Amino acid sequence: MQGFQFTVFTWVYISWAAITVLLVVLVSYRAMLVSRDDQIFIDAGEHHHFETHQELLARRSRLLGEIIVLSVLSVSLLLACAGFSLYQSFSNI
Repeated sequence: MQGFQFTVFTWVYISWAAITVLLVVLVSYRAMLVSRDDQIFIDAGEHHHFETHQELLARRSRLLGEIIVLSVLSVSLLLACAGFSLYQSFSNI
């Protein structure tokens, strides 16, 4: 039974690490999409830049759902890791 607990704990910890790395990558990517102010001032000749900027803002806002889901998963798995650690330490007493 001890080997099973260690295996489950290991897989939960690895899952937490992978999801957290993916979350950090997505948040970094979202921050890099539009790194400057959300406001741009253009004249009539630079309409293409405005459209490109709008596409980047739309792509950045679409990532919000994935970021929220990964954040919830990461916190849940972290709490599961803490629970497994506490259970393991109290069962060894």
